[in-house]
Amino acid sequence: MKAVIVPSFGDSRVLRVVDRAEPRPGPGQVLIRVEAAGVGYVDVMARKGDYQPLSEPGFIPGVEAAGTVAAVGEGVDEHWVGRRVFALTKTGAYAESVVADTRDVVRLPEGVSAADAVALGVNALVASLGLERARVRKGERVLVRGAGGGIGVMAAQLAALSGGDVTAITSSPERGDRLRGLGVAHVQDRTTGQDGSADTYDVIVDPVAGADLGRHIEMLRPNGRYLLLGAAGGVPTPDAFAALMTIYHHSPTLFAFSLNSFDADTVGAAAAELFGQAARGDLQAVIDEQIPLAEAHRAHERLESTPVFGKLTLHP
Repeated sequence: MKAVIVPSFGDSRVLRVVDRAEPRPGPGQVLIRVEAAGVGYVDVMARKGDYQPLSEPGFIPGVEAAGTVAAVGEGVDEHWVGRRVFALTKTGAYAESVVADTRDVVRLPEGVSAADAVALGVNALVASLGLERARVRKGERVLVRGAGGGIGVMAAQLAALSGGDVTAITSSPERGDRLRGLGVAHVQDRTTGQDGSADTYDVIVDPVAGADLGRHIEMLRPNGRYLLLGAAGGVPTPDAFAALMTIYHHSPTLFAFSLNSFDADTVGAAAAELFGQAARGDLQAVIDEQIPLAEAHRAHERLESTPVFGKLTLHP
């Protein structure tokens, strides 16, 4: 099979397309013919050597894939063969085939394509399970930073579906118009200085972090919740969290959220619900570009250098 590997850590130019033996499913696993793989910042971190679970080069990147089950391992019912599925793979999704444990595989409903599945995938799971912790209530004011990015665009939609009055921070009028079409009530353009700094919010959803984390924490209303979902803008310095003490008497809550803290059953149930919402038309998969697997390096270049609206997907 064709696969993309990381032969050495470095920039996007290190990615190589090679011939690899097709993996065989072990006990409790299925073999999936990949139709789409998601491209995310975790893949960039892995390629650079900054992702601890993949500490040695030579691996196939990619933590999420969708396609059709082609074979099963020992102990797995043959009825799995032919099913259209989404899988969390930990590694190996940038390939024509990948194996996954059945506990990490979710059946796709009709109307949800492989590309849609990975466009939702990890990003929607992070946003959904994170927002469950923040407990957005109807009418509450919600601010979403980086709302045009993969996690942000999912968080904005899901917060609106929960009844929140959602303000999105993004980087152009065009992106703002697209976010309004996804249910966002208000848009702030950070490139013009209109970042909502004069407003306060019940919930702030932040996949960006970076140098402005502390300033955004100070925008919380009394009993507000700050949901940190990533650090696309860089790891904040420790003094950014001093803002929590500045508004100490407002009783702020900070949630630092990772999907890795949840068990497979919880993640699988959340994924099934999200795919169901997409099949009903309540939740939209947002794909910026579908890119051939052989051009994985270009997908990484785009993710690191240009504003991506939604998700980049790879296709063998």
